[in-house]
Amino acid sequence: METFPFDERYIAGLRNRDPAVVSHFIAYFKMPLWLKARRQLRSQDLAEDAVQETVLRVLRYVRSGKTLDFPERLPAFVHKTCHNVGLEMLNAQGRIVRTQDPGPDPTDPRPDAEIQVITEERKQMVRRILARLAPKDRELLRAMLEEMEPDELCERFGVNRDYLRVLVYRARQRFRAELLRAEGKDWVSGRGAG
Repeated sequence: METFPFDERYIAGLRNRDPAVVSHFIAYFKMPLWLKARRQLRSQDLAEDAVQETVLRVLRYVRSGKTLDFPERLPAFVHKTCHNVGLEMLNAQGRIVRTQDPGPDPTDPRPDAEIQVITEERKQMVRRILARLAPKDRELLRAMLEEMEPDELCERFGVNRDYLRVLVYRARQRFRAELLRAEGKDWVSGRGAG
């Protein structure tokens, strides 16, 4: 294929229906436009129609006496015209719904059934372990779970902050030991520790 620079003489050749320039124009843009339209329209027949409509519109534009400010940008003009033709064809086919993109599908805020079962099992295990602890440890850990302020806890248990830390540490250690015993029993009985 003979090459032509995209300049004012090329545009004039299209405007004046120069057979060599028009043939070059069609041969040069046919495949890239077809690929673009095929990707956009997802139909071979529609893509061929879009290519023909694009070539026709560009030739009409040039032949109507309109000019391009920058003739070297003719390829961009042709591709943009093809894109617009594709959008028009999609719109005519009813494939475009004119709404704002709502973003990703909303997720169900409720946990799934498996997570709910596991969560309930863990809550029951914590209740059983708390029931096995000494009343003071149980009361301290429950108060911590309720997120009581340290000063309130100190007043409630009649200790200062330093000793409160010791009591909390010991209660957690006893809870952890009971948890490990419970998980070990579950593992031996075949239920697994999760």
